Amino acid sequence: MLLDTLYISFFRPADLRHPTQAATLIGGLVVLALSLNAAGAVSLGVKGVIAFAIMFLVAGVLGVFWLAAAVQLVAPFWGGQGTSRTTLEAIARGLWPLLLSGPAIATANWSPTLGALFSLTLSLGTFLSLTSSIRYAHHLGWATAALCLTLTLGLSLLALVGLILWPLMLVLGT
Repeated sequence: MLLDTLYISFFRPADLRHPTQAATLIGGLVVLALSLNAAGAVSLGVKGVIAFAIMFLVAGVLGVFWLAAAVQLVAPFWGGQGTSRTTLEAIARGLWPLLLSGPAIATANWSPTLGALFSLTLSLGTFLSLTSSIRYAHHLGWATAALCLTLTLGLSLLALVGLILWPLMLVLGT
């Protein structure tokens, strides 16, 4: 089902039969892969994997909702026509390259240069995958979808900075 979803999302996006199940499966596998990577990095066992999985599940759901909301806010400025549900599913489906983060970490342990190249390729692949998903969800062109995603990521980073600075302003300003 995962490979079928991958193929359909890039080559026949209108034929995606079960978008919610595919997005949920990809999201769950990404959380599992990242929690295994984190637990391995700090040398924790099964309890560490479970703790990281719970933490990453909560953070991942919040992050996907945040990014989907930002895309849903920005995309209509360029004629985006997707609904909030299709945007949420598109963001979750677009994260599939993060499943390869384990091999990227293993490659970095073997060869730092090759690992850095693999990580860069993984980041670019994730950006392209998210762009493709947004493109099909909102019926946009490649350049417009890439611009929408770039602007959305920039706005999300600014919101994170504001989230950190706002309590500081309150504490230091009173």
